[in-house]
Amino acid sequence: MLPRISRRSLLLALTSGGVSAASALAGGLLRVAVPEDVALDYALFLAGRDVLTLRQFDGPHARRDVVELALLLREAARFLPGTEVQLVRIDSYERSLLELRAGRVDVLGTTAWSNDLVDLGNSARLSAPLIADGDFVVGMFTAPNNTTAQQAHTLQDFQALRFVSNRGWSADWRTLQALGVQTLMDVKTWRQMVLMVALGRADVLLAPFPKTPDLSLNAEEKRLVPLRGHTLALAGSRHLAAAATPAGQAVAEKVFPALATLVSTGAMRRAYQDCGFYNPRISGWRAVNAKKYPNPI
Repeated sequence: MLPRISRRSLLLALTSGGVSAASALAGGLLRVAVPEDVALDYALFLAGRDVLTLRQFDGPHARRDVVELALLLREAARFLPGTEVQLVRIDSYERSLLELRAGRVDVLGTTAWSNDLVDLGNSARLSAPLIADGDFVVGMFTAPNNTTAQQAHTLQDFQALRFVSNRGWSADWRTLQALGVQTLMDVKTWRQMVLMVALGRADVLLAPFPKTPDLSLNAEEKRLVPLRGHTLALAGSRHLAAAATPAGQAVAEKVFPALATLVSTGAMRRAYQDCGFYNPRISGWRAVNAKKYPNPI
């Protein structure tokens, strides 16, 4: 069991960095954009270990975005020794892209969708895809008493359901549009989505599969269940991105090739499996959009 760590202690530990040796960057500072919850869970996941020693990526605080941050910082420690890391907490996905474009952060600490990054043009350099197109598989969750949604099996059945999402979540929105969903409601907050589905005002929302024994989703004091046997493969690949700053360019030149090697050797996939992002319990489930993505993870 991990010792109790105060929120203040976590924040102090995070801002102090943890990547150190001879300086390799002008100024020695690498500003990494990361959501607040990822920064806090990363500190809990690391639990005082040297980032260079990380080989396993499981545990209660491991999840996809935490693993991405851990691998980025581990490879930065290897290939940019002496760099001080500053985790810049940005909870808005859209704002993190704006801050990267403006050069106020040097690199994204978690992956972003390719279509969103392409819009940044020459202001950002992309890593190799850490998650390939169609490999980001999510569940479709409904209320336990919604028998209509739970009995859906054909493409026409799914198209007739009322989906709730956020237009700003570009991959989710594009995927549902491509699926031919007839009712797609734009809701701005996660809390609203959960409550709408729980109260029967919508049938389905999309979410990664949780680690719960029955794959149910517990959120906002509500329990939602997956449409068993069915998944949805989101359109697009996911990448890290570095800004056109000296530190960002150093990451693109030294760290991104190391991450590409992890992808090509299968080490990245194993890390995603360790944390549960690639979930073996859904290996036999079929993607509703299997015609486009016949073999999603």
